[in-house]
Amino acid sequence: MNLFQSEEHVRNWSQYDPESADGTMPLADYVTLFSTALFRERLQPDYLLRLPQFLPEWMATLVRLGKTAPFWQFGSG
Repeated sequence: MNLFQSEEHVRNWSQYDPESADGTMPLADYVTLFSTALFRERLQPDYLLRLPQFLPEWMATLVRLGKTAPFWQFGSG
């Protein structure tokens, strides 16, 4: 993850790929997304078994943040 001062700085970055523009969002939105059980529970011994129950919260959070493009879907690349 790279942190930038603004979207303009992201677009001016030498390694910027316009196809990954959907992945650009404010840090507060990343904090919200990474606060879901999908990330909070990853050190639990039964994490992989419980993974399917974490996905609805992950998807609902993405929708709430307006991130519904294929970039954010599991298995999209």
